[in-house]
Amino acid sequence: MSSVPARGEGWSAESSLIRPYSLTGGRTRPSRTDFSMTSQVVAVPVVERLEVDAELELILSVCARPVSVAEVASYSGFPLGVLRVLLADLLDQGLVMVHTSDWERRRPDARTLRSVLERIREL
Repeated sequence: MSSVPARGEGWSAESSLIRPYSLTGGRTRPSRTDFSMTSQVVAVPVVERLEVDAELELILSVCARPVSVAEVASYSGFPLGVLRVLLADLLDQGLVMVHTSDWERRRPDARTLRSVLERIREL
């Protein structure tokens, strides 16, 4: 779990369109929403080797050092939606830690941003 796979060695959606569905058990949304594309993810060190699916092993190997969710998607080759579901599963199992900046937690919601945009257009 210590090396990041080289480009092109990750999972490939081209081999099967059914595969992402089976990886997530049909889920399209992660079980939690407390991380975003820029959140930093790192695998929790374990003493003994875990028995996990090859896809989760790939994600854990990419997360051997802190990386963003977007970087994990890029290195692993998983579609972002599938990756977010799988990362949420790993987070729920305590196998990864996620750090989200305070700015992301305090940023304005979509309604506030639309309101500001409307006011700017009125000028």
